[in-house]
Amino acid sequence: MEDMTTYLANIDENELKTFVKDLKPQIKATTDVHRVISDISWVEMVEDSIPYLDNIIRNPRRFIVQEENIVPIEKAKVVTEESIRHLAQNTNLIQDVEEDGTVIPLKLLNVYREETVDLYENRFIKSLVDNLYQFVNNKLAESDQQSRVDTKNKVSYEATQEIGNNKIKINLNLESTNAEVIETKDKDGHSLETRIEHIKDVLAAFRGSQFIKNLSASQPVRSPIRKTNVILKEPNFIKALELWEYLESNAIKPMTSVEDESLDRTKDIIDKYNLAFYLTNDALKLNKDTKYDKMKSRSRIDLTQVISDVLSEDDLEEKALKRMLNQAVKKAYAQKREEEAGVKKAFVNFLKEYNRNRQKALDCLK
Repeated sequence: MEDMTTYLANIDENELKTFVKDLKPQIKATTDVHRVISDISWVEMVEDSIPYLDNIIRNPRRFIVQEENIVPIEKAKVVTEESIRHLAQNTNLIQDVEEDGTVIPLKLLNVYREETVDLYENRFIKSLVDNLYQFVNNKLAESDQQSRVDTKNKVSYEATQEIGNNKIKINLNLESTNAEVIETKDKDGHSLETRIEHIKDVLAAFRGSQFIKNLSASQPVRSPIRKTNVILKEPNFIKALELWEYLESNAIKPMTSVEDESLDRTKDIIDKYNLAFYLTNDALKLNKDTKYDKMKSRSRIDLTQVISDVLSEDDLEEKALKRMLNQAVKKAYAQKREEEAGVKKAFVNFLKEYNRNRQKALDCLK
């Protein structure tokens, strides 16, 4: 990383300006955003209403139903005050009166009392639970209620530059995608998925309660709701009526909206990609003393003249001269291999560092 920092700090600014000055790149950079926005206000509404419904279901309102029937005396099960009073008022039902005053009735009023929860207010709650169960299932069938943002970045960059006899081309295509789910948690840190599962569990418990089972054969309640004193004044029923009205107003309304947006990012990144072109070319550029330049330089050297100059200064035998030349050639090749290894290593290190920094730059575009 230190080598890369040094490299970037030593970039020839004038050379960079010259390189990008006349560039006319073909570049297109877009960001496509697909948003799925779920309105989860219904989750909060249901959560707020559950304690009130639970109070009603656990402690339902009851009513004593009294049924009266005139039955033969042998079928009468219980003799009550109402039975005696009715017999006194209807003497035609007396069969006989014995000498001791004992009255023998022919028929008797039978009074049957039964406690029931089949009241309008309770049937209203039962219908509300059924409607709520259907509402929740419809919303979950519509979507998973998660809000999300899907982002796709696309960049295509093509440019040509001529420097002397060198013609340099670059063609770059980049595409990145990101799918992000927007976490929605309540004040206690519960995720949306957990909250919905809790609602489903509570509704299942409500539907399986004895209260709901006792009303299974009752007539369902439909709008408009009869505003009885209990529904208008009792806090639990007030909240139940509020939930009923909410479900009716949001039963058809979709709770999920979709938004698509496309942004042109070309102006934001063109300078960065021009710089990337320059760095890419600089990374691949040959040293000033290329093999071709060295071959041309060496071709201009007269080797015979060099040997003549050596012989004129030192009186060497042929074997000694050959040995000296052989050693010089070996040393030159060794230096050459060492230089090439160093260049290759530096080039590989540079490419690794360049790719890391290039990835960081790409991450910034997301």
